[in-house]
Amino acid sequence: MRTLRLVWLGLCGLMLISCISSDRYAVPGSAASSVSAIPDEATHPSDLRGAHLFRIAPEKSMLHILVYRAGSMAQLGHNHVMSADTLSGYIWMHDSLLQRSGFDIRLPVNDLIVDDPDARSAEGPDFPLNVTDEGRAGTKVNMLKPDVLDGEHYPQVRLRSVSISGNSSTPEVTVAITIKDQTRQQTVPVRITVDQQSLRVAGEFTIRQTDFGITPHSAMLGALLVQDLLTIKFDLEAVPVN
Repeated sequence: MRTLRLVWLGLCGLMLISCISSDRYAVPGSAASSVSAIPDEATHPSDLRGAHLFRIAPEKSMLHILVYRAGSMAQLGHNHVMSADTLSGYIWMHDSLLQRSGFDIRLPVNDLIVDDPDARSAEGPDFPLNVTDEGRAGTKVNMLKPDVLDGEHYPQVRLRSVSISGNSSTPEVTVAITIKDQTRQQTVPVRITVDQQSLRVAGEFTIRQTDFGITPHSAMLGALLVQDLLTIKFDLEAVPVN
C-alpha cells in the first residue's frame, strides 16, 4: 500500500505547475471540506468530488522569472529576477483515474519581488549584485504598467491543468496559462521527487510576452529594451491537506 500511495503521489505531483490563489471554496465529498476551493468548482464538479487534495507550500517553494536586457545600449541596463513568495494553489488527485485529477495555481503579480539579492545570486553571473534599491523600485513600476502586466486590472496569473503525458517521474504537463486577458497553452516537462510527507515538482520553460498581449518595456527609443522571451524556473513543494 505504501508503494501504491507513493506512485499516486508522484502522478499527482506532475500536475503542480500552476497555483496561486486565496479564494475560498469547498471540495464536495472530500475530507478537506474547509479548505480554499478551486475557483472553477462549478465547471469541474466530477473532478473534485472525492478527490485527495494537496496544497502548495509557498515557504518551501521557488519560482523565478528571468528577464533579459537587449538593444544596442543593453550594457546600460540589467537582467532581472522576479521571484514569488506568495505562490499558492491546489492539486486534486483521484485514486484510480488520473484524467480526473488536476491543479489550479495562481500568482499575485503585485506581490512579485524584483531582484532579491539571494535570488540573483542563485541565478549566477548573468545577475550580479549591482541593482540599487531605486533601480528595483523603478523596475517594479515599469513591470506593473498597463502595457506590461497591468497589475491594477489583472492582479493574478493563473495556471490550470489541461493534460498529462509520459511517466510519473518525468512527465509532460500541458498547462493553460492566463496572463492579463490572454490564455495560451504550454507543454512543460517536469521532474518529480516524492516522499511520505510531500511531493516536489521542478522544471523550466519559456514564454513570449507578446503572446499574452504584453509590450516588452523599452527606453531610449528602443536602444535599451527587455527581451520578449522570458524564462520561468520553478521548484515547488506540495503537502497533503489534513
